Amino acid sequence: MTIYFVLLADTLPLDFAGPLQVFIEAKRLGLDYEISYVSASEQLSCDGGLQLANLASLPPTLAPEDIIVLPGCHRAFDAYSTQDARETIQWLKNVIADHTVLTICSGAVLAAKAGLLVNKSCTTHYQLIDTMRIAFPESHVLDNRIFVEDTNIISSAGISSGIDMALYFVSTQFGEHIGAQVAQEMLVYFRRTGQDPQLSSWLQYRNHMHRSIHKVQDAICSNVTEHYSLEQLADIAHLSQRQLSRLFSVHLGISPREYLQHIRIGQAKQLLKHSNNSVEIVAQNCGYSSGRQFRRAFTQTTRMSPQQYRQQYSGV
Repeated sequence: MTIYFVLLADTLPLDFAGPLQVFIEAKRLGLDYEISYVSASEQLSCDGGLQLANLASLPPTLAPEDIIVLPGCHRAFDAYSTQDARETIQWLKNVIADHTVLTICSGAVLAAKAGLLVNKSCTTHYQLIDTMRIAFPESHVLDNRIFVEDTNIISSAGISSGIDMALYFVSTQFGEHIGAQVAQEMLVYFRRTGQDPQLSSWLQYRNHMHRSIHKVQDAICSNVTEHYSLEQLADIAHLSQRQLSRLFSVHLGISPREYLQHIRIGQAKQLLKHSNNSVEIVAQNCGYSSGRQFRRAFTQTTRMSPQQYRQQYSGV
C-alpha cells in the first residue's frame, strides 16, 4: 500500500503536514505502507514560500489498496486552473476507481473538478461552501462538519481538521488502539460535532497528559482479553494500587476496573456490528469468562442485550 500526497503550487502547509504527521506516527507503530509525494512538477512553492523539490511524478497506475490525499491550496479556484492542476485533474480521472481519497480543505474542489464527488456528500472550508455548491450542484456539500465520509471519499473542513480526519481513517482502517496511540503522541484528540461519528471507546478518556495512566490504557487496549488485576495494572504504571486508583479517579473520573469494562464493551460493539460471531465467541474475544457474564455486563452498560444491539446496528 502507498499513501500518495498529491501536491500543487500554493498547497497550504498544514493541510499537507497535519495528516502527513498522523501517517508518519502510525507507520512508526509498525503499519506496513509507503508514503509518496507526487506532483505534476518536480518542484513547487507552497503557500507562504516553502519550497518542495524532488517530487515524484504522478504514477500512471495505482494498486487497488493505494490511498490518495488531496491537501488544499490557497485561492483554490485559481490554483486549480493552472496547467499543472489541469494535468492533475486529468490524472485523477484516469487512475481513481474505487480508491480511497482523502481531501483537506479546498482539496475537495480538486476532487470535484475530477468528478470524484458526483452524488456524494462532502465538506470543505466554510468560506468555500457556497461557492462549491454553485460550482458543483451534483455534489452534496455539507456545512458545520469536521469531516464527512461517503463511500470511498472522506473530506474534511480543512487546516487542523485534516488531522482529525486522518486519525479517524487510521483508527477505522488499522485499529482504534493505533489511532489512540497516534493521537496521544501528537497531543490531539478527535473534535466531533453531533452529526459526526461518535467518539470511539478507545479515544474516550484519553484527553489527559499523565504518562503512567496512558501506559495502563495502552496495555488494556492492546490486550482486551487479558484478565488484569489491579495489582498488575499498578505494576505496569509503576505505581501503588492506591495511587493508580486515585489517578484514574482524578484524570478519568472512573476506576481502572471500570475502564477495562468500558474497553471490553467497546470491543464487543465492534464485533457485534461487523462480524457474524456468536455471542459466546464475542464474549471470549472480549475477555469474559462466559456468555452469561458478558450478557449481564453488556446489558447493564448499553441497556440492551447483545442480540438487540446487533439487530439495531449490525452492518453484516
